[in-house]
Amino acid sequence: MKIINDSKMLVAAGAAVVALGAGTVGANADTVRDAVNNGNTPDAASNSAASLNANTTDPSTNTTKTVTSETDPSTGQTTTTITTSKTTGTPSQIADQQSNVNKASEAVSAAQSAADTAQTKADATSAAASSADTSYASAASSQAQAGSAVSSAASDVNAAASAQQAAQAAADKATDKAVEQQQSVVDQAKAQTQTDTQAASTAQSQATSQAATVSSAASAVNAASASVAKAQQNVKNKQNALNRIQGVDVTKAQQHVDNAKAAVNNRQNDVNDKAAAQTQLDQKVTDAQKAKDTADANLNKHNQKVSDTQKQVNDAKKTVANDKQTVANTQKQLDGVNNKLNNTETKQTLTVPSDLATKLSNYQSTGKYSNSQEDMDALKKNQFVERDKDNVKFDPFAPMSDADRNYYNLYALDLINQARTQVGLKPVVASELAKNFAKQVSDNYTAEKYGFKHDLGMLNKTSAQMHAGWTGENISFSGAYALFNNYPDDFPNGYTVNDFKRDIYEAISGMLLDDADSDYGHAINFLNPDVYSFGFSYRIGNMDGGDIDGDASVMLNFEGVKNPSTVITDDTTELKNQAAKLEAQLKSQKATTQADQAKLDSAVAALQALQKDNVQQAAANAATALSNAQKAASDNRKALSQALVALAAAKSDLAAAQTELNNAKKSQAEKQAEINDATAKLADAKAALAKAQGNLSEKQQVLVAAKRQQKALEDKVAALKAKVADDQKAEAAAQAKLDDMKNAPAVLAKANDALAVARAKYESAKADYAKATKVAEDAKAVKDRADSANKQAQAELKTALASLATAKTKLASAQAELARLQKVTTTTTVVVTGGKTDKGATVTDKTVADKTEADNSVAGNSHSVNAVNGHVANGLTDASGATNDKGELHIDKNGKITADKAAAGVTLPQAGESTNEAPVVMGIILSILSAISFGSISKKHRQH
Repeated sequence: MKIINDSKMLVAAGAAVVALGAGTVGANADTVRDAVNNGNTPDAASNSAASLNANTTDPSTNTTKTVTSETDPSTGQTTTTITTSKTTGTPSQIADQQSNVNKASEAVSAAQSAADTAQTKADATSAAASSADTSYASAASSQAQAGSAVSSAASDVNAAASAQQAAQAAADKATDKAVEQQQSVVDQAKAQTQTDTQAASTAQSQATSQAATVSSAASAVNAASASVAKAQQNVKNKQNALNRIQGVDVTKAQQHVDNAKAAVNNRQNDVNDKAAAQTQLDQKVTDAQKAKDTADANLNKHNQKVSDTQKQVNDAKKTVANDKQTVANTQKQLDGVNNKLNNTETKQTLTVPSDLATKLSNYQSTGKYSNSQEDMDALKKNQFVERDKDNVKFDPFAPMSDADRNYYNLYALDLINQARTQVGLKPVVASELAKNFAKQVSDNYTAEKYGFKHDLGMLNKTSAQMHAGWTGENISFSGAYALFNNYPDDFPNGYTVNDFKRDIYEAISGMLLDDADSDYGHAINFLNPDVYSFGFSYRIGNMDGGDIDGDASVMLNFEGVKNPSTVITDDTTELKNQAAKLEAQLKSQKATTQADQAKLDSAVAALQALQKDNVQQAAANAATALSNAQKAASDNRKALSQALVALAAAKSDLAAAQTELNNAKKSQAEKQAEINDATAKLADAKAALAKAQGNLSEKQQVLVAAKRQQKALEDKVAALKAKVADDQKAEAAAQAKLDDMKNAPAVLAKANDALAVARAKYESAKADYAKATKVAEDAKAVKDRADSANKQAQAELKTALASLATAKTKLASAQAELARLQKVTTTTTVVVTGGKTDKGATVTDKTVADKTEADNSVAGNSHSVNAVNGHVANGLTDASGATNDKGELHIDKNGKITADKAAAGVTLPQAGESTNEAPVVMGIILSILSAISFGSISKKHRQH
């Protein structure tokens, strides 16, 4: 076949050559040799090395094929390497994409410059905003302090005005005429007291004198009675004497003497007994008189105490009345402030016992807690009040804005401060540090998937990092969140803002009042006197930790810190400060009122006790005892007199009996004269008896009259003493009123001065507040402008960064596309053909390597791949010793592939039969080059 310029024919010729390379070379060998213009004869080819290098490139597809061939003259072996490289994209595509990359790079540079400019501006506006925030916070704090000073000054003015009004009213009433009239009342009261005192003293003297008169009359009666008895006895004696004289025998007379002696002895013993008794009774009278004197002195002191105590009661009543008026005034102010607050938001009220802090302190020192029932009662009274506008869903998973976090921190702090104020502790403030510390703690718990417990290590670490000065943590949970959200039919609104607020309210109330199971640790944390602020935050978590599931709860954490920082305020802060101050003031005033009421109650009780005291009765009893003692002594004295009379009579009887006995022994004649004498004496005795009885009757009438008069005088004394006591009370009250009236001008002047001072301070405070308000408003305006500028700058920065990110993304995408288009795929084929052994045997042709590689480099950076028996040699990699599967191929240290001379193979034609392998190789080369016009030859075909 003759070679022509038709590429198809070249392909055919090439195919024939390839086929011939494996079989017998025919006449076409010369044609091939001519086509490649070799000019070497086969003999020449066998004696010298033949080599060929050829490159072809298709610009439209960016495909490059390189063919290298080398013949070893000593062995006749020809090694041909064919390399095809092609980029993914066409040159036009790569150029266009390179342009896109350049544009994207320019866009990134422009965006980076814009971002740098925006960053610089944002940094400047952020610093300005921060400085403005600091200035505004300082100004707002000064304004709040000035507002508090205004409130305090207003309270002082109100108090001073109330005092001035009271003083003015008193001064208005205390006219000269009123003072003169009251002085007259006092004088009259004093005169009446003196008159009644003198009357009582006179009556007492009269009563005492009358007592002496009664005693004297009683003595006279006793004497008269004794005289009657004596006269009666005399009559009896005279009658007996007459009887004896008239006729008594000696025996009977002797018996009379004996009986009379016995009677004398008995009468003497009776006299002795009554004389001894009289001594004792007289002593009793003396003692009773002393007791009566003491009782009278005690009564006088008692009456003075009653008067003094009555004055104390009157003074205490005035004080309590003033206290109650002061409390009412303060309560009115507080109600006004609370009304303003209530118009702003529903006020949640939390109450604790006033001695709660004391009980907790005692528990810490003694381990004993008293009156827990009081806490339970307060807990029952603490009820959360819902707001209609808060009946909206609360999503605890949603991020909370800083403004909302401020709101809930203030809400929690208000409840805690209500408890602290009621127990006498200083309220704490809501601070940025406490709020942020609590938020960081809840975030840490969430990140740790922590359960419902305290992580002390984390808390201490976070406190140290934030310089918080952490003092303690209280945590609480609510299952309401899971319940409400898992049952939407029963709770269509789910977990609401009201539910969230209720959880906070009940957590604080419960930890303050129902904390025995925790050894009162939560309550002690909330009432820590050293804490500066409490921060509040929350999280969603499972009780046992781990991943959040459907039973997760809202967990609340309250963190106490002692390090100061920026105070968080709201629109109601000033009103709340006023309310807190008024509540503290009201509590103090109520305590004062209670103390003064206690003093009043004590004074009233003391007065009632004095009025119920038995001093008056004791004095009466002492008087009665004295009277009884005097009567007993008088009665005994009378009995003694009677006994003496009886003794005398007995002695007289003895004498008469003795006389009778003597007379019995006389003659009858002598008796007649004695009988006559005795009869006369009997008549005289009877006359004397009648006279004595008349005298006794008179004396007894005098005694009865004297006693009646004494009783009337004693009643008068008692009535006058009671009146004196009433006079003294009236005098004291009148004097007190007079003193108040006289002091009214001085009190009014002092009240006027105090009111003037209070008003001046109030005006000064208002001026200071106005200045502070102006400064705060100016600072707020600066802050708003700075915030607005910063917000705009941050937005511009955000936009610039977003643009930069977009530009970088586009650049990366363009670069990736360019890299993809520039990606080079390289195919390398190595063919070893021809050659003879030392014995003249022909070596069989072999395709030792057929490898297609995707080169990740860009076009133009190709490399060769040599593979033998699975070994790959890149470039000059040392692959010597590698052979094909029959052991006849070698790769030397330079990477050249050679065939073993002694290898067996298919017998090729000898030299005379045109067996030169050079034409064959040329045919192969031409065949391969011709294939460029039709694309690459498939691997399958090449292997064939």
